[in-house]
Parts: sequence; C-alpha cells; structure tokens
Amino acid sequence: MTATALDKTRPGHSAISPTEKTVRFPSSRLAPLLLTPLVLLVHGYHPFAGDAGIYVAGVRHILDPSLYPLNAAFPAAFTRLSVLPWTLAALVRLSHLPLEWVLFAAHLFSVFLFLAACGQLTARIFPDELARWCALLLAAACFTLPVAGTALVVMDPYVTARSFSTPLSLMAVAACLDRAWLRAILLLAITALVHPLMAAFTIAFVILQALIDSSRRRLALALCCAAIAVSAAAFLLAHRASISPAYRQAVSLPPRSFLFLARWQGYEVLGVVAPLLLFALALRKLGAVSAKGRLCLVCLLLGATSLVIAALFVPLTGPYLLVPLQILRSFHLIYVLGIVLGAGVFAALAARSRFAAVSLLAVLFAGMFAAQRAAWPGNTHIEWPGSQPANSWQQAFLWIRDNTPHNTVFAFNPDLVYLPEENEQGFRAITQRDHLADDKDAGIVAVVPQLADRWALQRNAEQNVDRMTDPQRIATLKPLGANWLLLPPSAATAFPCPYRNSVVAVCRMNR
Repeated sequence: MTATALDKTRPGHSAISPTEKTVRFPSSRLAPLLLTPLVLLVHGYHPFAGDAGIYVAGVRHILDPSLYPLNAAFPAAFTRLSVLPWTLAALVRLSHLPLEWVLFAAHLFSVFLFLAACGQLTARIFPDELARWCALLLAAACFTLPVAGTALVVMDPYVTARSFSTPLSLMAVAACLDRAWLRAILLLAITALVHPLMAAFTIAFVILQALIDSSRRRLALALCCAAIAVSAAAFLLAHRASISPAYRQAVSLPPRSFLFLARWQGYEVLGVVAPLLLFALALRKLGAVSAKGRLCLVCLLLGATSLVIAALFVPLTGPYLLVPLQILRSFHLIYVLGIVLGAGVFAALAARSRFAAVSLLAVLFAGMFAAQRAAWPGNTHIEWPGSQPANSWQQAFLWIRDNTPHNTVFAFNPDLVYLPEENEQGFRAITQRDHLADDKDAGIVAVVPQLADRWALQRNAEQNVDRMTDPQRIATLKPLGANWLLLPPSAATAFPCPYRNSVVAVCRMNR
C-alpha cells in the first residue's frame, strides 16, 4: 500500500495491517535525532525573546526571590500556572550549570521531542516509511510556521511551556488512536501541569476523537453545540458585570489584536478558514472510516466550534469573560495535525517524482530560513549560550545587568519591547532587573485580570517618559518606585547616563 492509499481499518481502529505492502525506504526512527540540528540551523534560537522572556524571568525569580522587588507578580503569574519554570530552576540547581546552558539543552530536547511525537502520530496513520519521513521533514520545515492570527507559531525558537505541551499533546492524540486510555490520561495530566490552556484544547480534541472513533458522531456534535451554548450563556451573564477600564485598556492595545477575531487582518482570518475547508475536502475524499478521515473530522469540529465562539462571544466591546481562554489558539494543535496529515499528499508527490519533492522541501526550508532572518533583524541567527549579542538592545541590557544595583527599577517607553530591532527581548530576563509595567506585561494581564489596575497605573505613568522634563520624570516615576531610565539617545535630560549606544541611553534618576 502506498502513502496515498486509504487505510481500510474499521471505525475506531487505526492500526495498519502487517500484510500491507510498504514503500521501501530507510527507517525513520532516527529521523528526530538527525533533524534536530537542522531545525536549529534553519529556524535559529533566541532564548530571551517573546514569551520566553516571561518564563525565563520566572525561572530567575525562583532561583533568586530577591529579584524584581516591585513587579515580581508579572513573571510569577506564569510560574503559578506551569511546572516548567520550576523544572528548569531545579535543573539549574542540580546541574550547577548556568541557566543559559540549561535553556539551550531544554530547547534542543523540545525540538527532538516534537519531531519524535510527530513521528509517533504519523506511524498510527501512514503505513510506509516514505510518508513518515515526509511528515517529519514537513514538521521540521514548518517548525516556526505562524498559526493564523493567534500570535503563535507551531514551535517557538526558544523555550516556553508550549515547547513541551505541544509534543505531549501529539503523544496524547496518538495514545487515543491506540485506545491506550491510561497512557492518554497520564499524558493529558502532564500537559495540564505544563500548560493548562493548551491542555484544555487537547482534552477537547481527545474527547471528540474518542467519540468519533467509537462511531458516536452525534454525541461529538452535541458536545460542540453544548460548548457553543455554554459560551453563549456566559456571554449573556457577563453583560451584567462591570468591565475594569484597566483591563479594557490592556486587551485593547495593538499588540493584543490576536485576542479578537474582529481585529484580525483578512489573511489572518483566511488562516483559520482555509484549513477548515481543506479538512472538509479531505474528509469528503477519505471518509470517516479511515484514521486520517476521522482526524480530519475532529479537526473540523474543534476548529469550527472555536471559530463560532470567537466570532459571536468574544466581541471588541466586551464582555471579556472568555478573553483569557484565547479560544482560537485551539488552531495551534489543528495546524500541527494538518502538517502531519499533509504528509500523505507530499508522499504522493515523492512517489511520482523524488526530484520535485526534494525541490519543494528545499524551497520550504530556504523560505523559512529567510523568514526567520527577516523576523529577527539585528540579532544573531543562533544565539549560543555565553556568546556576545549583536543586538544593540541586548548589549545595553547586559551592561545594566553588570553595572546597576540589584534592586534597581527601570522606567521606559512602555512600547519599547515592540520597537524596531528590539525584537521583544525580555528586559527582566536579560538584565535581572525590574521595571515598571509595559505593553508586554499587558499579555499577562489578559490572562490574569487581577493585575490590571497595577499594570495600568504604572504603564500610563511612563507613557510619555521620552518627552518629559527631568522634574516631571522625578515627580511621576519616583513615587512608583523607578530610579533608573531607558531613554532614546536624543532625549533631553541632565541625568547622568553612564551607558549609551545607537539605540538607547541608560540614565540614573537623581532627585
């Protein structure tokens, strides 16, 4: 049987008959190990960027609770939700290695685990090694593929909770296909400890998968309708609750556009509609009798349900009760499964023309490499542990780490993290110093609304810091706890600025 042939397993069974004809191809068992260095070389590594900055700051705070004396609540918000920061901190203590090396090892392990999980799932739905190789190569090529307008990629080029929740989720789906319920429950429990939100989406997927595999499609559809009904009821009840102006401001900032479908660009909306159409077409061709067809049906049900809830019950104007759920992030798992299922099409191409398949893979890898280089202007493509950064912002942050008091609290333009070539480098993670709340912290507020008032008070006070006079900076920022500043090199100030470069001046506030 070729990779394009439909598996003829009975409903509820995904095993491939050992008598089926397979394509002669080298074993894919070592592929995850072989492809891990390739993923690193193509997609790069940026250990303190994006959400990694939040997790790393959380790890640093676990290792040294005296850090971040003013706003430890922001990085600690994620350490209370995930065992990952505590695990990384424990590895640092046990190994006596610098955190940078532990993070690098954890990233490589997460890449290997992701590829291994893709291989494990592929083995349940494709009968031959060619298709499995295609799935693993596609997963490696699409490692940093953006997931529509969710602000997520398939896998990050740094360590976050998703680095491990994603492969664990794939393993749980594979266990469900095997009907190994104890293993599936254990994997889901571990996923929940690592990333509760992504685990919730996986649990929903596995429940639907179990029902579809058991030929209980009406019950699966009823559960989807029930989820929509519950969301509608929550939406109606939440209309009676008042909305905090601080929380409304936090979720309404431009970088938080991913929270609301109404703020997505047209191509981002296409990123959730097109996969559903493709799953529907595949289901029509494969039928729900095959393992691949059943997976397509589950993806279609989960994706359509999420899309309806996000479109109808998460409006821009509120209420915001469902905002912390970030319901469209369910498409993260759907995208990964789409990559695995897409291996069947790619294997069919490879069976007809190896040259065409290899050429397409080369284009994919080259395109993703170019996209990653463009996404991180000014940064070294692979930021090796202990190496000196090329990014001017990171250079300033390292100077701050080495030359400012341990209890320093900085104030700066709250939009600084989104400035060109800053590349969302985590200030707390790199400097090991605290700062007044900024626009990156608004992402934490979106998930933990209890921090909204503190965030708004600090963020709004420093909004015009670049244009303030020195007396205004002292009067506005000192009472909030700030005693150092990051300013543009051209900003007018008489404060001493012991460090300057092309992008920033590091200044000490004097009374």
